[in-house]
Amino acid sequence: MFTSSLWNLGSWANAFTIIGVCIPLITAIIGVSKYIKKTKRKTIFSDSKPDIAYFTDRIEITKDIFEELQSSNGRQMFQIFGPPGVGRTEFAKLINMAVNYNCQTQDEENFINSTGYKKELNVQAFFITCEDESSYQMAVKQIFELLLIDREPGLSYALTAHLIAKKIRNKKRTVFIFDDIKNYDEKDKFYKLCNEIIGKLKKMNLNSQCIFMLFYSGAVERKEINNSNIRTSDILNFEKDYMIEYLDKKNISLNDTDNDKLFSLTNGNIHTLSLIADKYNADINNEKMNSINWEHVTDIFYQDINDDEKRLFRCILSLSISKNEVSRKMLESLNDSAPDTIRKQLDKLVIEGLLRKNKNFSYSVTEALLLPSINKEIEYIQYFQNKILDLVQQQKLFVEHKIVHEFIQSIETDVKAKHIINTLKINNDAKDYTATLRIRYLFKNVFVLKEQIEHHNEVDSVLFFEKLSYYIAEALTGYGAYQDAIEEIEMNTNHSIVRPDTVSSDNFDIVFLLGNLYHLQNEYAKAIEHFKKMIDSTHVRQSLKYKSKCYWAVAHCYRHMGLLDLAIDFYKESIEICKIDTVQTRDIYIKCMNEMNNIFFYRNEKQPFSFNTIDSFIKEENSVADLSTNKYKAIEHGIQGNFDKGIHLLEKTIKIYEKKSERLQFNLYFEMGELLRRKKDFKQSIDYFKKSLDASLLNGDKNIELYSSLGILSVELETKQHHFTNSKDEQYQLLEHCLGLCKDKDENVCFELGKQHVGTILNILNNKEPSLYDKMLPLF
Repeated sequence: MFTSSLWNLGSWANAFTIIGVCIPLITAIIGVSKYIKKTKRKTIFSDSKPDIAYFTDRIEITKDIFEELQSSNGRQMFQIFGPPGVGRTEFAKLINMAVNYNCQTQDEENFINSTGYKKELNVQAFFITCEDESSYQMAVKQIFELLLIDREPGLSYALTAHLIAKKIRNKKRTVFIFDDIKNYDEKDKFYKLCNEIIGKLKKMNLNSQCIFMLFYSGAVERKEINNSNIRTSDILNFEKDYMIEYLDKKNISLNDTDNDKLFSLTNGNIHTLSLIADKYNADINNEKMNSINWEHVTDIFYQDINDDEKRLFRCILSLSISKNEVSRKMLESLNDSAPDTIRKQLDKLVIEGLLRKNKNFSYSVTEALLLPSINKEIEYIQYFQNKILDLVQQQKLFVEHKIVHEFIQSIETDVKAKHIINTLKINNDAKDYTATLRIRYLFKNVFVLKEQIEHHNEVDSVLFFEKLSYYIAEALTGYGAYQDAIEEIEMNTNHSIVRPDTVSSDNFDIVFLLGNLYHLQNEYAKAIEHFKKMIDSTHVRQSLKYKSKCYWAVAHCYRHMGLLDLAIDFYKESIEICKIDTVQTRDIYIKCMNEMNNIFFYRNEKQPFSFNTIDSFIKEENSVADLSTNKYKAIEHGIQGNFDKGIHLLEKTIKIYEKKSERLQFNLYFEMGELLRRKKDFKQSIDYFKKSLDASLLNGDKNIELYSSLGILSVELETKQHHFTNSKDEQYQLLEHCLGLCKDKDENVCFELGKQHVGTILNILNNKEPSLYDKMLPLF
């Protein structure tokens, strides 16, 4: 018995170099098989030959299948799957040509020989196309016609098998190739018939072999049978290198940028590539084409679909505004066609490469086509949102984010603009950034949207465009994309240069956010200058909330720089302002007390504020103030040696942060690593330091990157093992990098405290101090 195995026809690492000259396109008619009935000889012809270019990256699997076909104890049935247009039919034709050895050119013969396939006597293949869902009955009918069996299909398996076995009994091997099977449930019928034929041949005491090869339609999902006599295989899309080789055979040679773009657009799908190649290969004087008209290339995807199929695709695009996956049920509520018609249209769109069919029976627009298609169909999509929103209102349709569908429409009134801004505010306050980031994705890539918003100038005396940029920047900050958030504000507002008279109650939030982003990127001097200019503003001086927040922001920067005495001075100033109205300034008051305490924790001095005092100001469970206080409580537990209490508190807080998509979870990864390091649970400690480091590399937070790296090095030095680096030289290199993180763009040290910790770890590495760092590393 053979064990079941999986063939992956699209992942071969090594391409086989085809011997001989470049193989041209072949259009000659191919003979399928020959057989003898009594004294009468009949030759079976198929209507086409395989395009050898389809096998650029498939030489190894071709060898593998041919070897098994020629094995005396090979599989009795193969089932082969692949996405639409990947070349299953061409592969079936290739096997048919090779088995029957109907090579009509030297190039074809060279290719077959390159696979190691040896010509055999007394073998035969039959190529059978299944044109509808009743694949089995259609297949049996064609087999009877090819073998000149004068009976109608519909007989029992046993009698059908007996008639076929009698016709093929004199052959050493007969291969039946069934192409484009559209119904997977038919496989049981094919398997039963194949077994019956093999059984009949054995009863005749013959060594004749019968093999069935089932090539499924691209719309059929891949399934594997737990049966040693059935081999399940995949034919996948081209990898990029093989796509380039395929295009070369099609007389197209592009630069690296265009090759990347084309691969992104087609995902290596050979059907789409062949359409593009045929459209743009002018073949003038046999010179290679080296450019493609990208503006019109998406039209290729439309050329084989009718108006009804195009309308359905537009419906999917309209729903894809908020959802990446669209279910058939959603489409049925938008489309007047019958469900069966919609299903067939969806299958067609999948085959044409416009859609991807997902495992949960939903559909997605091919990723590289989504934005080009939305831009192409934007007027239709905007019009169609009215129907979508009506159905949502009637609760007959659910969309991922209603606000995205409202945004994609024309913003014609101030009322609608205010509604959009208010919804984004509610979402962002709840730390739900998904819809905001989806709007940013569309706004950034769908050109007509920006033009429409620029025409809608003012809403409630404040530019709608500016408010939109603020909430987008907030969402990007929430996800840790700090540099993207800075660019959003600097490109779409005029707040990168602050003057006292330009800060107002209307724009305070966005101006403050920009300063905070400078701080998060460790541009401390720039951030401090920004906040001090805000403090000088008349509007800020007149507001206890704004004034206390700006003083806190300056203190926060000094604390991160390690200038702790200056930080204390500004914290005290902010706290005195907060005491005047603790209700209005509650969150700032809590932050100032916690962060000032942390300085005293680090200095091993008594903290000025008790947690009982801080807790008395926390009104809402799981608020940001509450959760940030948990961090400082955990640090205190660690200093006191109560590691398990601190770890438990951080675990609880991290889960809440992850659920709220709150960026502060990145800080807690470091604190967890530090508590675990001091507890001497080094394996888990390293895991959390690595998480923290990964987050810092993603969002550009140099402070987290610095202390995550120092934490890792501390563990390595204490355990005398390389958990992250590979040698002592790499440890020195990492420390050198850490020193660089303490400097600004002009190579001046901007983080003095960080530099001190780098020096301490360097002394341990140089054996000048004990081989462990037993204090808490401060992530200020």
